[in-house]
Amino acid sequence: MSYLTLDVETTISNNGNPFDKTNKLCMVGMLSQDEVIIEDIEFSVEPYRESLDRIQLAVDKCDVLVGFNIKFDLHWLKRYGITFDKKRIWDCQLVQYILSNQENAYPSLNATAEYYGLGSKLDEVKENYWKNGIDTTEVPEEILSEYLQRDLELTEKVMVKQMEELSKRPHLRKLIALHNQDLLVLQAMEYNGMQYDYDKSIVLGDELDEAISKLNKKLYDFHTYDDFNPNSGEHLSAFLYGGIVKERFQRPIGHYKTGVRTGEVKYRWEEQDKEFLRRINPLPNSELKKEGFFSTNEETLRKLTPRSEEGKDILRIILARATMQKRMTTYYHGVPQLIDEMHWANGLIHGQLNQCRTKTGRLSSSKPNLQNFDGEIKSLFPTRYGEQI
Repeated sequence: MSYLTLDVETTISNNGNPFDKTNKLCMVGMLSQDEVIIEDIEFSVEPYRESLDRIQLAVDKCDVLVGFNIKFDLHWLKRYGITFDKKRIWDCQLVQYILSNQENAYPSLNATAEYYGLGSKLDEVKENYWKNGIDTTEVPEEILSEYLQRDLELTEKVMVKQMEELSKRPHLRKLIALHNQDLLVLQAMEYNGMQYDYDKSIVLGDELDEAISKLNKKLYDFHTYDDFNPNSGEHLSAFLYGGIVKERFQRPIGHYKTGVRTGEVKYRWEEQDKEFLRRINPLPNSELKKEGFFSTNEETLRKLTPRSEEGKDILRIILARATMQKRMTTYYHGVPQLIDEMHWANGLIHGQLNQCRTKTGRLSSSKPNLQNFDGEIKSLFPTRYGEQI
């Protein structure tokens, strides 16, 4: 079989996210039969159609595409019109994760190369440019090209070492082959994304925000602390189980005698203790490291058994509020905020499907975690393939 080792260099918004519409593909590196080919894409002002044609030709001629975290590179190639659907895949990161018995989540190229005694990556681009906020298009071409070539060479050498290791552990061959080909399916899923009703999500979030404000007012019926914050674990612990929180306030200490604020009252920040009486007994062994405070996470709160009607009412309000708060911040407002931050286009969510994260080897999801969306949230995902039944 013939191999083509791939790596790309891109601009750095959101760590080079391929679906960030502000990002660009700068260089594509290919290594085949000891020949390194570097194609400039949007790194220079020259038209790059011929470069893309050469990349496609190189992809078509090979049997196996090799890379490190190659799904990232494939996203970028597909964004620029390169097709690779029928190719075999060898992702060195995924292979290393499996060879480590799923103990080494997201192994890096540098760490993997050093593990096999192959040396390390070149640091200049990352350390001297990216870490200083200098985008890839501002890196001198010869420096970026050298950086890319070193990554290609290390990736190919890692693949050779992994194949040697696999020859000693033949029972893993089918598993690795299956996971590598699954990667193509996951790449297509991430690339296609999921349609999300951005506007409706904002409206529902605003409605929940208003409902949360009403619950906050109900909680104020049970205390007289103006600065009470139900999102604070310390405030909630003191309110439920009794305790003291520090209340900051401004004390007048005179007037300004000079300057533009002459005659204005001068204040100083001070603290005083705000004491709450116990309303509900905490669960045994639920003490926190900070003395006098107890756990207030949702799991703990649901196990509480208040004796008084007041305690029961308070607990119902807090639990209802916690559910609303999570739904609002994580989903209704959180997902649109993520779309904005990631500069994703067309109301699509390009969540990550992770093969190299869990010790059990199961698939996980992140940014956002699509596995945690409940039934009500799922209504914000309209189909793009005709009318919903």
